Amino acid sequence: MPRTKLPTLPTPPLTPLTPLTLLPTAQMLPHHIVASVAQYVELSTTETPSSIKSGNIDIPIPSKELVPLAAVCQSWRAVVDPLIYRVAAHCTSSSSPYTFNNKHLPKLSVAIERKKQHLVRQLYLFIDLSELFTTESFMSFLEFADNACGAMHSVYKLALIPTYSKYMWQVSSESDAAPTMDISTVMDKFFTCIRSLTPNARIVAASNGSSYRAYRGSKKDHDHAMALLPGLFPDRTTQLVVDHVSLSRPQVDRLVPGMLRSIYISGYKGRQTHVELVQRHAPWLERLELVNFTVHAIAKLTWGPTTTSTRLYPRLKKLCIASVVGFRTKKMRQPTVDPFPALEVLDCQSSFPFTTSVVLEGGQSHLRVLKLRMDTELFGTMEHKGLLNESSYKRLEVISLAWAERSSFGRQEHSERMLLKSFEVGAKTQVVFANRLTIPDFDLVLPKIRFMDTLRVLDFQETALTAAQAVVLLSGFPKLREASLFLRETPGDRSKRMPTAEEVAEFDKRFIDNQSSVAFLNISKTQFTNSRRAGEYIVLMTSVLPSVTRVRIDCSTRTRTERVRKGIKFALQRAVHRFKRVHEIQFVGED
Repeated sequence: MPRTKLPTLPTPPLTPLTPLTLLPTAQMLPHHIVASVAQYVELSTTETPSSIKSGNIDIPIPSKELVPLAAVCQSWRAVVDPLIYRVAAHCTSSSSPYTFNNKHLPKLSVAIERKKQHLVRQLYLFIDLSELFTTESFMSFLEFADNACGAMHSVYKLALIPTYSKYMWQVSSESDAAPTMDISTVMDKFFTCIRSLTPNARIVAASNGSSYRAYRGSKKDHDHAMALLPGLFPDRTTQLVVDHVSLSRPQVDRLVPGMLRSIYISGYKGRQTHVELVQRHAPWLERLELVNFTVHAIAKLTWGPTTTSTRLYPRLKKLCIASVVGFRTKKMRQPTVDPFPALEVLDCQSSFPFTTSVVLEGGQSHLRVLKLRMDTELFGTMEHKGLLNESSYKRLEVISLAWAERSSFGRQEHSERMLLKSFEVGAKTQVVFANRLTIPDFDLVLPKIRFMDTLRVLDFQETALTAAQAVVLLSGFPKLREASLFLRETPGDRSKRMPTAEEVAEFDKRFIDNQSSVAFLNISKTQFTNSRRAGEYIVLMTSVLPSVTRVRIDCSTRTRTERVRKGIKFALQRAVHRFKRVHEIQFVGED
């Protein structure tokens, strides 16, 4: 029986995917998927900076690219809006300061206008001390606070940033000045208003880090206002940032013992009230950061009630010390036992402040991160007591050893010794920093380096290497994933020309069987006769590192960075690199 031929049905045209066809699918996604999408969008954005710095306070900036996601549907809006409006800033002045005028800074007035103030988690308040005491300015602020639709119970972090918009030369005579109010009266009403606006704030920051400028009023009024500012700290504060702000003893006494977990203090070289603040909360502190403290003030933090006792910080996990003032002396009273028995992170970005090594000896069992700036005496003591040997620190994950700025140690002669000790003590670590080490002939050091298989991150951004030395170093660590480098010319080579085809072929032949695992490189500094030549050697180096997928150029200035990137583009156009895998690498500039 003959088969019946079925008619051929026309193929329906493919419907192109458009936002309208994708929208119903997106609306059905569960909340945790939407949250992941929003997180990816925020992390991958390049148009919005991640933060803005005001004094020593970093203000996080939500990504503008989250806004379109909130327009998908009500379900998406419920997930994305808390990310968009989690940070807000407000200025008490009619003449906003420079930082507040930044176009990326989210404004509290916008959140209130859109009825989203209940989503604000962090509030950054710019207090204009040059206008706050004028009747007109203060009343306008009270009116604004009244219109904020009641208390903002969601705010857990409150930052107070004093600013000055009116300068002395802007006031031609006393008659031009607006009517003023008593400073104490204004501050009392101001505090009452802020407390009612943010009743649940537990993380408080007060920064006066920007230099004082003469504003409408006397310096005496300024100092009086700054002295009253800590009165705004809630009694049950858990985290406190005090940046160039003085404290009175009653203000220190007001903070409830047992609540404070984190303290950051900068400026005033560690006044007695600052020291007492830390001492009062020693049993409960988990994080302590000290900037611009004297050696004597830091030593006093460990003094117990008697002349032979040591004050303990049993819960302290992280201790950061920077910009230490003064020098250690053996006459200074020092701790007799380790005052930080639970310490995990010790970061001394300045000279080590303690005369004895009891803190370093005690930390052998519990330190995970050790960053030290050393002098002759400390380096010798640590070597003598075996604190720089392999496995001296049982739990160490990150090691950074460097010479202090004012160290009398001959850096050039002893930097090799410091570098080798970094790899020895960090034999089982995941991160190694080599900071400010001047090594004239690194080729002699390379055979002595211990290439451990645990290392994941290597930071050489302050220790210069040639392209060939960098390849050998990076290829020696079998599990290395990230590295930061400072690249330089071969010592003695001051040529301005580009490497010839023969020189490129010779370099490629030398490393033809080279294997590496590093995927990301950060070039933090280059030292070549010109930027074009720097770009040539960056391409030459990365062409023999088969694992590299991304290179970030981040030199000292944006102009320098762009010039080096332009040099890389020129190098990639050369015929000698035409068929190499280096064209697959993503070369990027500053984020």
